[in-house]
Amino acid sequence: MTKATATRGRPRFFDRDAALHKAMDVFWLYGYEGASLSLLTASMGIKPPSLYAAFGSKEKLFMEAVELYVRKYGSYREIALTQASDAKSGITELFERTVEQFYAEHIHKGCFVVLTALSGPQESADVQRVLSEERRRTALLFESRLLRGQAEGDVAQDVNVRVLAEYFTTIFFGLTVQIRDGVDEETVRGLVKVAISVM
Repeated sequence: MTKATATRGRPRFFDRDAALHKAMDVFWLYGYEGASLSLLTASMGIKPPSLYAAFGSKEKLFMEAVELYVRKYGSYREIALTQASDAKSGITELFERTVEQFYAEHIHKGCFVVLTALSGPQESADVQRVLSEERRRTALLFESRLLRGQAEGDVAQDVNVRVLAEYFTTIFFGLTVQIRDGVDEETVRGLVKVAISVM
């Protein structure tokens, strides 16, 4: 590490990746607006100048945290949907893995994209846009798999794919609220079973 880098306030043994993971945890627990600079820097083990030197701003730090979350916790969505032999099996697998992941987390229960998306001031408009785009991406994943199911013959041709995709998206993101409110795993699994039964 150069002297110039140290002068900007970054600790000598600054681990950027570890700090980003810590920041993701803070955003996950408190949301974007609730994650104050003091909470972030305390968790990351750095001072404000180091945060700005490494990430540029709180907003840019959050954007990187979203990308980290999607890579670490969200990639199973595409895998579950694309590798299944039919649409219903893929959607079932996606929901099963979602519930399993949500209840396995001792600190974080629910979806980062939902829990950090509380409305905020105009200054956070870019943050809200990124979160909205990520939620829309999930809807498009459902829609794409259902369209494939129609092409391959395991989804009826008269099914309104867009409506069904939005229905599954609503259930998918709604699970976070149920889990955060303390609804037990057995009940949530029952809810998912009812949701998938429409296919």
